[in-house]
Amino acid sequence: MSPPPTVFVVGATGTQGGAVARQLRGLGWNVRATTRKLDSDRARALTDAGVQLTQADWDDGEALAASMAGCDKLFLVLVVNPKDPDSERRHALRILDTAKQAGLGQVVSCTSLGVSRVGPELEAASPVLHHLLSIKKTVEQAIADAGLDSYTLLRPAYLMANFVEPAINAYSDILEQGTWTTALAPESQLGLLDHEDTARIAVAAFRDPARFHRRVIGMASELRTAQQTLDTLGAAMGRSLTAHFMTEEQIAAEPPWTITFRLNKAMRNMADDLDLEALAEITPLTTFEAFLERERDQVNKF
Repeated sequence: MSPPPTVFVVGATGTQGGAVARQLRGLGWNVRATTRKLDSDRARALTDAGVQLTQADWDDGEALAASMAGCDKLFLVLVVNPKDPDSERRHALRILDTAKQAGLGQVVSCTSLGVSRVGPELEAASPVLHHLLSIKKTVEQAIADAGLDSYTLLRPAYLMANFVEPAINAYSDILEQGTWTTALAPESQLGLLDHEDTARIAVAAFRDPARFHRRVIGMASELRTAQQTLDTLGAAMGRSLTAHFMTEEQIAAEPPWTITFRLNKAMRNMADDLDLEALAEITPLTTFEAFLERERDQVNKF
């Protein structure tokens, strides 16, 4: 019987990477990762789950190479750094190059559903968002061109985890005024994604590299309007929440970075890039109600 694979998980202390690491360990696979703080709560939880952690960051090429030595597969997910957006590209290319040199044969990456919108129309509507998504598209292209035995490109929609602790603290209007100000339209179908569904799809790809080779998969667990989302969240929080939809004039007056992270209006057509029936063939999908019940300890109560 062959030994279980060893997967290097980028972002293991984050939401999606952490879910992937835990699910792989649940299968008995070996998982390695790096973190800047070995003594953080999330790092300790990973260690307790059997993840092999090394203290390093993405600029430490030597430590990265040592951690990847002997690994078979890579899960790659990076987040945007508003102060240095291009760092995502630099770090991803360094990680990918290190993985190739270490002989890893499979990569499952996680970028953004918005990558499918990169082009002149998005650039005209939102230069900032277009720049950020173009970086992710560059990373995807580098993976596709790397000559790997198998690669899969996952494109997540909007994480349900944004509505619970600690991420919801960035939305002070929800917590303080009970409103959510967004550039989405009232009828826009927001793609909500449970990070555990992300992990289940990633794990499915790792377990069947041939089936998932070269696949580009837009991911969401369900579709809801902003107000429907708030109705469900409000029921869990014990308060009434209301969506405030920005006018075109208000959107135009906002600083580019602010409006990008308020769900840019270019993201109003998420549903066009999703096939929930096909996703459900890979894994059962989680409803927002079920997510909030599972994560009830992280839901703000009033």
